[in-house]
Amino acid sequence: MRTWGKWFVVLLVMLIGSAQTNARRRKNPRNRRVNATKNSTAFDVLIFTQHWPQTVCYTWKQESPDHSCDLPHDDEWTIHGLWPTKFHKLGPQFCNPSLHFNVAALSPIQKEMEVKWIDVENGTKPFSFWKHEWQKHGTCSAVLEPLNTELKYFEMGLKLLDVYDMKHVLEKADIHPGLSYPVQAFLDGVYKVLGKKCQVECVSNKKEKKSYLFEIRICFDKSLNLIDCDGVAGFPTNCSPKRQILYPGTVPIEYHVLQI
Repeated sequence: MRTWGKWFVVLLVMLIGSAQTNARRRKNPRNRRVNATKNSTAFDVLIFTQHWPQTVCYTWKQESPDHSCDLPHDDEWTIHGLWPTKFHKLGPQFCNPSLHFNVAALSPIQKEMEVKWIDVENGTKPFSFWKHEWQKHGTCSAVLEPLNTELKYFEMGLKLLDVYDMKHVLEKADIHPGLSYPVQAFLDGVYKVLGKKCQVECVSNKKEKKSYLFEIRICFDKSLNLIDCDGVAGFPTNCSPKRQILYPGTVPIEYHVLQI
């Protein structure tokens, strides 16, 4: 009986200690943040990202001379993605593996996507770019009713491009391919036309000491209203303020490219 009593006391102490530890974890805000980031699909903004195909091709060809590119006609900007994002962080990403990619679901808009949401890095598996964007970003945006299916998600990207096409936005700001500008010209130009702050991304050739315009990102709230991007990680730019930024009119001639 005395032995049983001793074991009862030990067990009681262990249970009390475990409860206290769990209580401390619940009270620790760091633990709450880590869990929310890991397991939650919560986000603050949607980033609509357009990239400049000439620069995408340039960087792709620099990785390997064997790489080939598909470029659109008429110097068009194309869609990179629509990304649910938390302020000052990356992600969430890959939120729901049960939402599988099915290219057949895109049949009503596939022809349009093949022009406006193209895989510049030609030679990858068919539809792999769209599949990647859906799995990484689309499955996280699916918590919103206007984006809760694969078709709705990609269709929304096409609609946003029709309204906010960077080709036309930059033309209205008197910014044109083939010329170089300070990065502030791109930031100010987009703000002048759209009335909201964007994010500008560059890639650099350190050997040649040149910077190239790569992407322009604009932001939307969960009701798909255009808003400033000033809460986004890396805002307003990764481009050097000390260099002129080339908005290339063509891919360098030594790189063979295809136009679709």
